[in-house]
Amino acid sequence: MTKQSHFRAGASLAPAERGQELVEFALTFPVLFMLLMGILDMGRATFYNSVLYNAAREGARYASIYPSDDVGIQDTVKAKAVGLDLNTLTIVTSMPDGDNIRVALTYQFAPITPIVASAFGASEVTVSNQATMRIED
Repeated sequence: MTKQSHFRAGASLAPAERGQELVEFALTFPVLFMLLMGILDMGRATFYNSVLYNAAREGARYASIYPSDDVGIQDTVKAKAVGLDLNTLTIVTSMPDGDNIRVALTYQFAPITPIVASAFGASEVTVSNQATMRIED
């Protein structure tokens, strides 16, 4: 006589294990959600840095041709600052020496995740970039 196993595939769990999956999900979900939101915030910061780099470069290119046209430089930067809130964008144009012109941009953004904000030590994160080009004669 052989002994038969009473285990069946898809059988219900023992009464003490019925809520185990729900408890595990409840414990891990907040951590995974905050991780996901942190990844999104870092992606936003990377996007803003890329946009600032491109806008500073285009502004410096315009400034290298028209170094005395401050309004035109700002308009060029603002036109290239796609996706940014222009009210929090700071544009500074300077001439470090007689041959070059520099366009420096600073942008403030508020992270969605409090952990990312606390990692930077503030409720807003400052992203900045600059470009320097030789003035064309």
